Amino acid sequence: MTQSSILCMFSGGVDSTGVLHELITNDQYKSFSLIIHHIHIWNRENRALAELNAVRNILNYYKKQSSFIFSQSTFDTRGFSALQSNRFPMDMDVCAFTASQICAARPDVKYVAMGRTKTDVSGGGEHFKKRMDRAQAIFKSSLSLEHHKPAEYIFPVVDYTKKEIWDFLPNEVSAATWWCRRPIYKENVANPCGQCSTCEEMKKLERE
Repeated sequence: MTQSSILCMFSGGVDSTGVLHELITNDQYKSFSLIIHHIHIWNRENRALAELNAVRNILNYYKKQSSFIFSQSTFDTRGFSALQSNRFPMDMDVCAFTASQICAARPDVKYVAMGRTKTDVSGGGEHFKKRMDRAQAIFKSSLSLEHHKPAEYIFPVVDYTKKEIWDFLPNEVSAATWWCRRPIYKENVANPCGQCSTCEEMKKLERE
């Protein structure tokens, strides 16, 4: 019998790294095989290279203590600039669609692990809930024609605040995470802008 798997959608950010750490270290997930998937999301925010560097460094740490399958894909909306549009697809929608396609190809995937935290739930409000509902609707709709039982979303760090996740991650891992949405590159090295919403969030976290 094929071993059941968990698919971890991994960006290299604090939340998804917390999820990955839980999946590898928490005994309740030990019976599952682990598939880690990273999407190179190319858009006008230009985060893809910074996130990829974080992903590589974090996985180099965890591959020393766990076995997993790692896969990658690319989603590119830089061509939207010709439309003179300020909007581009949300990360969670892109993740939901991509996850559904992996689940269609791999019926052994029983759960899709995503990085929703207690901080998101308490501070995100109704708008965040609607975004989450839409992403899960995309996921379910994309799997509606499959003959096998569809996988389910799980949120392994939903009972933790972002600060708690930061604190339980090994120092080497937390230092490797990436969070800025508009990185500034100097000699191919990414630096946080210090002004975007996630940079502001991390400033608050560091003060707590």
